[in-house]
Formats: sequence, C-alpha cells, structure tokens
Amino acid sequence: MARALAPWTAPPERLAGVWIAYRHTDRRFPPLWYGGGEASLRQESGRWHEESRGVAQYLALSSNGAWAERCRYARIRDDVRRLEDRRRLWQLQVIEHDIADLSSFDAYVACGLAPELAVGPHERCRPLAGALRAAGYRGVLSPAAAYDHPHALNLTLFGERIESPCYGALPDPAANPRPDTYVAAILIADAGSPTEYALRHTCYEGEFHQTFDRWRAARR
Repeated sequence: MARALAPWTAPPERLAGVWIAYRHTDRRFPPLWYGGGEASLRQESGRWHEESRGVAQYLALSSNGAWAERCRYARIRDDVRRLEDRRRLWQLQVIEHDIADLSSFDAYVACGLAPELAVGPHERCRPLAGALRAAGYRGVLSPAAAYDHPHALNLTLFGERIESPCYGALPDPAANPRPDTYVAAILIADAGSPTEYALRHTCYEGEFHQTFDRWRAARR
C-alpha cells in the first residue's frame, strides 16, 4: 500500500527540551491519560486526536491558558459560573524530543500548512495530527485556540504518559528516569476556579480569534 503523502511542503522542525506546562482536571481524576493501552482508552476527540484512535495529553504553557481551556470547553462566560466551577490545576514538567514546532502562525506557513488550522475547528487538525504521528513526532507545540492572547501556546503530547507526583518544587529534570513515560506533576490547586483574566481572554468555539486576525492583518 502506498504511503500517504505528508500534508506539509517542508516538515516542522523537531524540538527537544524541558517545558513547564499546566492542565486542569476534574477533582476525581489524575492529570494524564494512561491505562491498559491506547486501544482500551476512550478519550473524547480533541484537536490532535480522534476518540478510540489513541490518546493525547493536552497541556497549556501558562496557568491562564489552562483555565481558558476550561472556560471554552464548559462555556463559562460569567463570574457566577466561573466561581462555581471547581477543578484541580496541575503544574507539569515535560522533558521531550521530536516535538513538532508549529509554535506560530508563521511556522505553519513556512511548512506549507494553512495557519487557520491552529485555531479553527478541531476536526480539520486531525489529519495533520495523524501525519505527525506517522512521521515520528511525539507531540506538537502550537498557538492556543482557547486562550486568545499573544504568544499563548499549547503543548500536546501524543500517546500515554504517567504523572510522577511531586511535593514542593519540581525536581531536577535529570532525576527523571524515563522522561518518555513519566511527567513530574505538582497539584497547585485542589479546588480552583478559572481566573477572571482567563475568562476575559477566552475565545469560544465559533468566535473570531483576535490574535490570529491581528497576525493576518499585519501580513496584508
């Protein structure tokens, strides 16, 4: 069978490094997706994966970014609902390699990809996600769709990861015996609410993304 052509004209740069990331969760659950193999996990479809076809770890590179993701998903638009919503907020230390660098709209263009993929409907990104996985990328760094703020980024990891709970400060990255599997995690809020700032800078599904629109206008 012929191998499908990659959707890019030039492959994204492969990044390696240490990232401090954030994720909110229901208070009943851990921060990362793992369990008896990807085939048995049923993670609701997202921008970079499809339900029953693997899992992904969706992380924001700021705490407000994580809270904006919650506001968008739960359609929280006012302070009453914001303060009623109680979630855990985790800080995670990601040590990774082969992360696709799509960290700006310009990076999409440089790869021959449509930059609106970064902030458009989820389903339009899934073929790109499949191509990245097939090419050996372990994740992707991309502009945040929910947190409409200049330079706001999300880091998505492909596949299962397991949190390694920490207390106090995050450890020296060199102390992680298997960074391809384990992610150091600190619970920084046990019953937190989205911040007012995150709420005010949330781009909801179907709305115009101001950061993207400003970028596009500057190119004209």
